[in-house]
Amino acid sequence: MSTRMLRASPLSIAVVVIIAAVSVVGFSVSKHSADQQERALLQSDTTQAAVYVGSVFSNIGSQLDVLATAASLSGSSPATFVARAAPLAHGILALILAHDVQGSYVVDAAVGPGFSAGQTLSPTLSATLAKATSTLTPAPVAFDGRSSTAGFAVGPPLAPAGTALYMQFLINPFLASSATTAKPFAALKVAVYGAPTADGGSLLVATAHDLPLPGLTATAHATVGTATWTVVASARSPLTGGFASHAPYIILALGLFVAFLVAATVEVLDRRRRYAAQLVAARTAHLKDSLAELREAQSALVRGERLTALGEMASIVGHELRNPLAAVTNALYLLRRVLGEPADPSYEKHLAMAERETGKAAALAEDLTAFVRPRAPQKDRADLEDIVHEVVEAAPPPAAVQLSVDGTSVPVSVDRRQIAEVLTNLMINAYQAVGDGGTVQVKVQSSGSWAMVAVEDSGAGLPSELAERVFEPFFTTKHDGTGLGLAIVQRLVEGHGGEVSFEAPAAGRGARVVVRLPAEPQSAQPARLDRSAAPVKRQAQKVSS
Repeated sequence: MSTRMLRASPLSIAVVVIIAAVSVVGFSVSKHSADQQERALLQSDTTQAAVYVGSVFSNIGSQLDVLATAASLSGSSPATFVARAAPLAHGILALILAHDVQGSYVVDAAVGPGFSAGQTLSPTLSATLAKATSTLTPAPVAFDGRSSTAGFAVGPPLAPAGTALYMQFLINPFLASSATTAKPFAALKVAVYGAPTADGGSLLVATAHDLPLPGLTATAHATVGTATWTVVASARSPLTGGFASHAPYIILALGLFVAFLVAATVEVLDRRRRYAAQLVAARTAHLKDSLAELREAQSALVRGERLTALGEMASIVGHELRNPLAAVTNALYLLRRVLGEPADPSYEKHLAMAERETGKAAALAEDLTAFVRPRAPQKDRADLEDIVHEVVEAAPPPAAVQLSVDGTSVPVSVDRRQIAEVLTNLMINAYQAVGDGGTVQVKVQSSGSWAMVAVEDSGAGLPSELAERVFEPFFTTKHDGTGLGLAIVQRLVEGHGGEVSFEAPAAGRGARVVVRLPAEPQSAQPARLDRSAAPVKRQAQKVSS
C-alpha cells in the first residue's frame, strides 16, 4: 500500500475541522450561557445569605437594647445589670457594663467568662465602647486559627451617659450550628468575614475548611449595626442542575463523534476513489511502457536494417577504394623518385596536395573498414590511468592547447589497443574543438563498479539538438569529417560492456565525453606499467563529429 493511500484526504480533514469547529462553538456558547446562569443564581443565593447573616446578628442587638434600657432605668446599677444579664449568659457568651474613666472603660459588672468587675478594658475594646451609640456597634472580629472572637456594644442615649454595654462570644467558625445549616446555607459553602473584605484574620463563620473557597465564587456584604461584613460563597453542586451543567460537554462530545463518523465515511469513499485512480494510473503507465518498448524495438529494428545497409555499402566502398588508393600512392612515390628530393617547388605543392588528399581518402577507407568489421576485444588486465598517459605521449596536444591529466589508478580488464584507439579519437577531437587556444582536461576515476574517463574541452560546444546525434554514423559538423569517429568509439566501448555519453553544458560552451568501463576488483589490480615500455602506436587522427 502506498504512502499516499495511508494519508487522510483533504476532504475528510476539512469535514472533521468544520464539524469540530461547529461543535466547539456550540460548546462555548452553551458553556458561557450555563456559566452565566450559574453565576447569577450563585450571586442571588449569596445575597440572601448575607441578608440572613444581618438578620441573625440583629437579634443580638435587640437583646443589648433591652439590657441598656434596664441599665438606664436603674441608674447603671451593677446588681440590676447582673440580674438581668445572668439568664442570657452561657459558656461562650459574656456581658459587661462599663463606664468611661478618662478615655478608658472600667468594668462595673460582668457576667460570663473573660471579664471581672473593676477590670480596665484594652484600648481596642475601649475604643469600640467609646464609639457605641444606640445603634449596634460591632467590635473587630479576631480569628487565631482555631476560634473566632466577636463582640457588640451599645451606648448612649440608649444607655446612661458615659456608660456602655458590651456582649462578647467565642466560637469555632467551622462548627456546624442551626444557623449554618439553615436554608440559605444548605446549597452553599459560605465564609463570613467580620470586615469589609475577605480578610482571613477576621473569619467568623465557615461551612468549609478549604479556604479561600475554590472555583466559582460570589461575594455579598451584610450590614451588621454600624459595620459591613463580607460573605463569600460557592455552590456545593451546580445550581442550574446536573443536565444544564453537563449539556455543553454533551454537545461537544456528540459534535466530535459526528465529525469523525462523517469524516470516516468520506475517507472510505475517497480512498476507494483513489485506489481506483491508482489502478487506472498503473495500468496506463504499464500501457505506456509497453508502447515505449514497442517503439524502441521498432526503432532498433529500423536502425539495425539501416546499419546493415550502410555496412554493406561501406564495405563495398572501402574495398573499392583500397586498390585505386594504393595505385595512386605508388604513383606518387614513383613521381618523387623521378623528380628527386626535394622536387622542384612548382611540382612540390601539387605533390603535397595529392599526398594529403590521398591520405584523407585512405583514412576514410580505414574508418569504413573499422566500422563495418567490428573486432572482438582481446581483454587483459591493465591500469586505465597508464593507458591514458600512453595515449597522451603518443598523441600530445598542439603547442597552443593546454592539457591537464588528473586521476588515480583504476584496474580494468580491456583490449588495450582498442581503448587506446577510443581515447586517441576523443583527445584529438578535443584538440580540434579548442582550435588555436584553449584547455583540455582528462580525468580518470572510479565510481562504484565503473572505471570512468572524462575528456572535457573548452571549445564552442554543440547545440542540444545536435548533441543528441553525435554517435550516429556519418553525422558530422566539420567540413572535412567522416562522421564515423564517435560511432566507432561507441561500438568499441559497448563491445567492452561499457557506455559512452556526450554532455553539452547548458551555457553552450565546451563539451564533455564520459567513457564508463567495468572496473576490476582492487585485489586484481595489476602492477604499475613502466612508462618507458613500448607506447601505444599513435593512431591516425580521426576526424569525427
